[in-house]
Amino acid sequence: MRKKLVVYLAGLLTVLGLGFGQAQFSDVPAGHWAQEAVERIAACGLITGFPDGTFRGNQNLTRYQAALIFQRLLNEIAQGGECVKPQASGNGLSDEDLTAIRNAIQELAAELAALGVRVSALEDNAASKDDIARLEAALEELKNMKPEGGLDEAALADLADRVEAASVAADTALAQAQALAERLDGVEGDVAALKTQVEADADSIRALNELAVLLNQDVLSLQDRVTALEKQLGDVDFESFANREDVSAIQEFATALRSDLVRLADRVSALDTRVSGLDSRLAAVEGTRPTLTGSLLARYGYRFTTGPGGDFDIDRLFPAAGFANDSDGTDLAGSSDTLGQADLTFGLKRTPGTGSGFNFSEASVTLRFSAGNGSLQVPANTISLRGVSVSGNVDGQPVSLRYSISNTFRFTPYFFNNNASAAGSGFVVSANLTKALLSPNFTIVLGSTAANAAAADRDYFGIRGAINLLGLNLGVNYAENDLRGTGADDRKAAVGVDWNGKLLGFLDLEGEFINSNDVITNTAGSLFYVQAGTSLGPISLRGNYRSINPGFATGNWTDALSGSSMGLSQDDTDRLFNPANAGAGFGLIASASLGIIGVNGYLDSRVPQLTLTPNTTAFGVGVTLGPIAGFNVTGYLNNASTASAAQYSVGNTYSNRGPATRAAFGTNLGVRVAHDGAASGALISGLNLAFEFRNSDGANAAFGSNGARTDLVGEARMALPLGFITITPNFRFHGYTAAATTPGTEVNYTTIKYGVQASTQPLFFGLSLNGAFAKRDTDFATGTDASETLIRVGLSLADFLLPGATLSVDAAQVTGTGVGGYTTREFNNPFTTTNDGLFNGPNGGFGPVAQATSDGGVRGIQVRYTYAGWGIWYGVFDFDSNGTDFSTIESVGRGFRVFYVLNF
Repeated sequence: MRKKLVVYLAGLLTVLGLGFGQAQFSDVPAGHWAQEAVERIAACGLITGFPDGTFRGNQNLTRYQAALIFQRLLNEIAQGGECVKPQASGNGLSDEDLTAIRNAIQELAAELAALGVRVSALEDNAASKDDIARLEAALEELKNMKPEGGLDEAALADLADRVEAASVAADTALAQAQALAERLDGVEGDVAALKTQVEADADSIRALNELAVLLNQDVLSLQDRVTALEKQLGDVDFESFANREDVSAIQEFATALRSDLVRLADRVSALDTRVSGLDSRLAAVEGTRPTLTGSLLARYGYRFTTGPGGDFDIDRLFPAAGFANDSDGTDLAGSSDTLGQADLTFGLKRTPGTGSGFNFSEASVTLRFSAGNGSLQVPANTISLRGVSVSGNVDGQPVSLRYSISNTFRFTPYFFNNNASAAGSGFVVSANLTKALLSPNFTIVLGSTAANAAAADRDYFGIRGAINLLGLNLGVNYAENDLRGTGADDRKAAVGVDWNGKLLGFLDLEGEFINSNDVITNTAGSLFYVQAGTSLGPISLRGNYRSINPGFATGNWTDALSGSSMGLSQDDTDRLFNPANAGAGFGLIASASLGIIGVNGYLDSRVPQLTLTPNTTAFGVGVTLGPIAGFNVTGYLNNASTASAAQYSVGNTYSNRGPATRAAFGTNLGVRVAHDGAASGALISGLNLAFEFRNSDGANAAFGSNGARTDLVGEARMALPLGFITITPNFRFHGYTAAATTPGTEVNYTTIKYGVQASTQPLFFGLSLNGAFAKRDTDFATGTDASETLIRVGLSLADFLLPGATLSVDAAQVTGTGVGGYTTREFNNPFTTTNDGLFNGPNGGFGPVAQATSDGGVRGIQVRYTYAGWGIWYGVFDFDSNGTDFSTIESVGRGFRVFYVLNF
């Protein structure tokens, strides 16, 4: 049974192998003498090769393979296929050739069929190697056997007869094989004749000739096999082997299975196509499905002050937290913020199409409900539209529209720069016309700085177009404001062009030209500058020329005739020059990096644009060595003069990208040694340390004196993680000495400033602590000294009452003597080491400072509780405007707020 199974599997693999062959063969080398014939019969479908893509040209052709090839050839001829049709090029077979081939192949087929029947019969009755081996052993034993007593002579005679019969049968089989060989020779003659008839078709002749050679080899092999079998035939039971009918059945089954597999593959392919189409349609539907997003902020509360001391600032106590504004203005003023308020922002998002017309992508709306003066009654309430935005594309070109009650926008650094300070309410429309020539970008801005104003009264309008050409962004701008007004605050119309980028990928260019005109007085102001720069390895160079009216300084651009904001700008972000000091002139800035040595320098010359006199020149050079173990040593020399007179300090020409030389735009020299604790290889990791000596000279416009001045400064700061607590101490020493011969109004002084900040990790029950202390003492040689002190403590409880909830309690006190008023502050980093003060003057990094006389103090406590977007804050604050002991409290501030924030 196992042998029968092996035969079944062999037949199945044979059929599948022939059926799923390849048309191109990897083992037929290019240029082989039979390559063309192989490709021809493969193209005609007569032979398909083996499943691994090989032709196996040196392997014997089996009778099954030969039968299959001839069957395909007969089908091709019977169906009049393209391979046998006469072609216009002369290829193919003529009708006479086809007739001759059909006749010859029919005869050859008959001969092969007869031969196949005979061979099949022989193979069907063939014994296995084991049976033949046993038969040969038995014959040898019989030959050597001699009659002995007791041996049955009749049995021996019968056995001899059987051997003789087997020998006769073998001889008969050999004769039949010889006859078959002779008939095959005739077949080969017919094939040769057939080759003669089709010489016109060389490709077909080579293919048939090779086929005949293979058949001849197979027949010779069969002759040998038949001879051997006929010599060794005996009584063998062939019933346990598969017969020809079984193999045929397996072949038919395999053929049917193959057809089923092909049909199944077609159905699976069709199903994959349908599923892919459904996936694409589903993705398109999901992409266009809008999704709702937004946020809700609702709050109720108040903050106010009472008492004769007036309003005051509490940022000194709790910067940018609770009720503080984190600004220099007052935080507690009158009864501000006494209202209930809710802001609702919601939006829709979807994936836009690219068809004609507007294709929506995203939109949002913000509404505000306000209960004036804390009243929740309907007559006092208002609902207002705070903002709307819509974006998408028109025919695939991005467009957007935005309305805001606090409109922000920016064309250039000097033209319509109102990106941080809102310019009233208004619209901003932008479009990128990617299908137009040079793909221009357009921005349109319009709005009003006043509510309920007539057309063009307090209105503003601007339009900008920009393209990219040769690596440069080029823009053209026009803007106007309040053209209809008749008051002193009437505005201007301005036009300008700008450019920036890397020209041809090599030269950095930046520039702008603006002409601003007052429509009432018909007076104009202009701005022009250009800067070019490049880097050549370690060397960087940039030069500039500019002519800038000081009226382009930022300010309240709704009051331009006061002499500022000719560019209708309130912000100074990204500005290259300071309009108040730039004037008309030129400058050159250079730097080079030579390993651990860095060199930088500058030259600048300018005159006021309007008066063209006096002339101010400045130059300087600096050299830095390092870093070495985190240390850098910097030496510098600067010189500035106006009308040839040395100046202690002149206005900085540059706004944001000035020279790197330390203490530029003055007459001074100095040296600074600094250690960077964050540098790689720092001597002491985390320690920032610096010592600087500076000597200055020249006239001082603020103090009206001349002569040498000396500053000596030491700075230190370091974060110290100590287990569960982190402590960050800081220290500053500053000694200033003016020339003894001409002190003028300057006063020598010494400042010592120090402080420490501390915070813990959560200790137990989510408790963490924080605290801070800072103090500065400035001792003047004459007059009133200055002193400031800050004390702050706080705690925080995580997961207080509810998981995720946080309770924070903070208390702080700030007092100062000889520092000026405490209603506002000058700066708000008491732990910096770069200047002398904590919050109020006198304060400076270097040089003389103005003394003050008044005292003051602020103290307060603040409680905050937040959970899952909810929050409750409460604070109590006291202000002493005349002393530091709070014996007399001039103002008391109170604050309360409850709010809820929801994002969806």
